Amino acid sequence: MSTPRAIVLPLLVLICCAASPLLGQSTQVIAPELATSLEPIVELEQGWNAPPSGSRVRCWWWWVNGNVTKEAITRDLEEMKAKGYGGANVIDAGTTSSDRGHAEVPHGPDFGSPEWRELFIHALAEADRLGLELGFNIQSGWNLGGPTVTPQQAAKELTWSETTIEGGRDVSQELPQPKQDGDYYRDVQVVAIPLPAADKSLAKIDNFEQKAYHKYPGRNTAIDATHLIDDGEAKSDTVAVAADEVIDLTEQVTDGQLRWDAPAGKWLVLRFGYTLSGAKVSTSSDNWKGWAIDYLDPATFDQYCDDVLTPILEAADPYVGRSLRFLHTDSWELGPVNWTPAMPEQFSRLRGYEITPYLPALAGYVVDGQQQSNQFLNDFRRTLGDLIADGKYRRFAEYAHARGMGIHPESGGPHAAPVDALKCLGRSDIMMGEFWARSRTHRVADYQRLFVKQPSSAAHIYGRRLVMAEAFTTIGPHWEKDPRDLKPVFDRVACEGLNMVMWHTFDCSPLEDGKPGNAYFAGTHLNPQVTWWDQAEGFLGYLNRCQFLLQQGLPVSDVLYFYGENVPSFVRLKRDNPADVPTGYDYDVTNLEALLERTRVEDGRVVLPDGTSYAVLALPSSGHYGLKALKHVAELATEGARVVGEKPSQPYGLILENASLREFHALADRLWNDGLVRDVPVGEALEEMDLGPDFDYAGPDGEETKLDYVHRRTQDAEIYFIANSKPTPTSVTCSLRSSGKRPELWNPVDGTIEPVSSFRQAAGRIELPLELPANGSVFVVFRTPIGEDVQGDAVSRVVTEEVASELAGAWSVKFDRELGGPSRLVEFDKLVSWTESDDPRVKYYSGTAGYATEFEWQRSDSRGDRVYLDLGEVQNMARVRLNGEDLGVVWTTPFRVDLTDALRQGSNELQVEVVNVWANRLIGDAQLPRDQRVTQTNIRKFKGNERLRPSGLLGPVQILVQSETEELAALPTEAEARP
Repeated sequence: MSTPRAIVLPLLVLICCAASPLLGQSTQVIAPELATSLEPIVELEQGWNAPPSGSRVRCWWWWVNGNVTKEAITRDLEEMKAKGYGGANVIDAGTTSSDRGHAEVPHGPDFGSPEWRELFIHALAEADRLGLELGFNIQSGWNLGGPTVTPQQAAKELTWSETTIEGGRDVSQELPQPKQDGDYYRDVQVVAIPLPAADKSLAKIDNFEQKAYHKYPGRNTAIDATHLIDDGEAKSDTVAVAADEVIDLTEQVTDGQLRWDAPAGKWLVLRFGYTLSGAKVSTSSDNWKGWAIDYLDPATFDQYCDDVLTPILEAADPYVGRSLRFLHTDSWELGPVNWTPAMPEQFSRLRGYEITPYLPALAGYVVDGQQQSNQFLNDFRRTLGDLIADGKYRRFAEYAHARGMGIHPESGGPHAAPVDALKCLGRSDIMMGEFWARSRTHRVADYQRLFVKQPSSAAHIYGRRLVMAEAFTTIGPHWEKDPRDLKPVFDRVACEGLNMVMWHTFDCSPLEDGKPGNAYFAGTHLNPQVTWWDQAEGFLGYLNRCQFLLQQGLPVSDVLYFYGENVPSFVRLKRDNPADVPTGYDYDVTNLEALLERTRVEDGRVVLPDGTSYAVLALPSSGHYGLKALKHVAELATEGARVVGEKPSQPYGLILENASLREFHALADRLWNDGLVRDVPVGEALEEMDLGPDFDYAGPDGEETKLDYVHRRTQDAEIYFIANSKPTPTSVTCSLRSSGKRPELWNPVDGTIEPVSSFRQAAGRIELPLELPANGSVFVVFRTPIGEDVQGDAVSRVVTEEVASELAGAWSVKFDRELGGPSRLVEFDKLVSWTESDDPRVKYYSGTAGYATEFEWQRSDSRGDRVYLDLGEVQNMARVRLNGEDLGVVWTTPFRVDLTDALRQGSNELQVEVVNVWANRLIGDAQLPRDQRVTQTNIRKFKGNERLRPSGLLGPVQILVQSETEELAALPTEAEARP
């Protein structure tokens, strides 16, 4: 038997070599011979116990306003290494959020300056020494651009003016210049369209500003753009312009002066031009303000690199491709952008017809008909999406690969943008999205800020292993989140496909700037200035173990949903479930490019080159895809793929050739009439295949349970991650689509592995009992082969728990004087929150306090008993030591450690180091003069009159004895084991 394995290559090699062929360009990549043979390897259990660098947490390493020092850089990197990070991404950016009044951090060296480069090279050298991997945000702030970008290179928007002219004469008339942003304007074309008789008006296009300019009222996040496919209805008192009646007057206009022998009748003259869209660099450090580049034009990216990026990389040359592995740009926040100087030529190249006759549609006028105009606008948006994917992100990848690096930009949103998000992500080496921590303030609705299913789908369809996300972002809370808050959010996005955290954020703050120090205005802060840093390895270890297993093998999903060609197109939440996939099955989403280039049929399944496969291909509703897509669907269906979806009544995009339009309709008729594609629900297709749920469960009668899952498969193992989404414990019976291997429970909280003794195999499934604590999670791993007729023990192992004693007596508590605590030991007669103290040094204390007590113990006679310490309620985390032995950090419910091996007969010394968050000390300091404060920071949210957070060891603290007995139990029958 071969053993499940994990990749331990440098992360760049792992993902870049497989990625480069998809770029469609000849680019230098690292070790291309490793694309199909990834060695060396480690065993599954070895990687679980010591996750390799490629499976460890990364972080946004924020250089706030460039105010960092070499000493701070070295300290941060050494601390990252010690806590189990795999690397970081350097982001130089500004500090303030204008609506929150935070103080400016003093400015350090200008981004990209010789002084800044010296600090950057020092960071690369230290990362190289420590074996850490760095990425680099290639501008200060986000939206790629800066002070070197000229208006000619900046993002642009189409604009126009209208002039009514009476024909039948020689016209010499100045045409009003369309509106412009700043001092920049250039003409595009001038066209004339005939006006109808007085009792008629020109027909207008519904929602044309959304369809052509992606101006969505009140929305700053990725939208469901299905409504843009709607043609609208023609009105009886309106007239559409015929495309062949549109007259191009461009050559008859000089400096805005029209000279034209106008035919008889009234004419509407449209002067089209472009101006700046107004998009600028956001949240940059001082002296890095400026325009955002034109993302549709690769030449502007090249020029930016020549002016800014190449000099930095040349200075850092010894470390490029070594410690500097990735280049990055952050999420699209440009707002409306819809033009580039080469648009007419690019539109003709990509869509196969000229844009000129349809320019009036970009001013809102119907050309040929409502449907035809809408199809043209669909083509226009599709062109924008193609140009952005290649003008910015393909070119970015080519630049990085030629220098031995990869890219992981947030190129798929979450802000509204005219993009095919999956196509943009397909140019990346690591697919990246973002998710936010739960909060009561500022942009935390799931549809706005939980974008993980999208990079997950992108990684799966484009053959990448890693799914990364900007993680735990917040705006509002500062130093108020702890791992117990963060775990349920991570578990949820892990079930959406995440397997690499880029923690937002790790602020680089020099020691001389105090604690908590300088901080970015957003993010869940975690760095050496955070109170719980010394106990952070508990949660970071959890994340690293999860990430290691979630990176293994290939994803298991049953449905591939094609989201069509409409732009903008996004994949938002797993629960959006656009294909209406039944509970217990997973799905991925594909775009046109991956569908055409990467899918084939094998044994009736839709298969990708990497081995991922799907039982069903689901199609979007009518109008969302064109002839090329339909032809490929026909190939798949003819070869035996199971395809479901609505029969299309019209194609996406404008088809001008009658023969092609007839081909589209004839092909649709054949596919649906012959039953090669059926208009039935996905669930019905799965049921017909006798393909039961991949994951199913049942809880006790009357108990509401909510579990989520994700499934990976290696050559030798099945790996299920199962998460309890409820804040209450649950006991369930799970049924998994696996057989022939013994189930094991891998606990990512403490790293233990426990074989499952009670299970039932039947009909290709395994059923087993599962107990999960509040918001608990576990991996069920199948790796050891057994016969398919082998069942679990015919006994039920009953675990009983008895409270042996409660440590309710006095506790001596030592606070840290340097953090404002009292210098003497404080005696607690009973366990209460520090905030109940009359002593302000305790009431407002933030940091670690050491609880100490002694207790007597007489060892049980039963050798099988385990003894646990249950701390009850802890605010917020604790490290437990018994008789000097470190038993680890408890950071989530249940706050419990195994004492068995550390217990001794008679007297035992117990120490519990409890740490809370910074909030209480910041609230207390806000009431004091500055020279009496413990804390120092630029963040100004804490005003002194806020509610204090419960802190400390609250208990009850109990010693529990856990015993196990065996009882005869009837195993479920084969029929009972079926889902």
